[in-house]
Amino acid sequence: MTALPLFVVMMIDTRTEQPHRINGLVLRKITDDPEAARQEFLRHRDPQIWRIVVRPLSGAVAA
Repeated sequence: MTALPLFVVMMIDTRTEQPHRINGLVLRKITDDPEAARQEFLRHRDPQIWRIVVRPLSGAVAA
C-alpha cells in the first residue's frame, strides 16, 4: 500500500481576506488532487475575487 498525500483546499475572498463560508462553516475540501479541487471551486467564479489556498495535511491515507 502507498500513502497518498492529502491536502485541505479552501477559497479566500480577496476583498476581505476571509474564507468563504456557508451557513457559518468554512467551505473546504480534503483531497489528494488539489488541482481538481481548485478547478471545482473556481468554476463559475471570478478568479480575481477568489484565491485558493492549499495546505498539506500531516497524515495520509493508505491506498
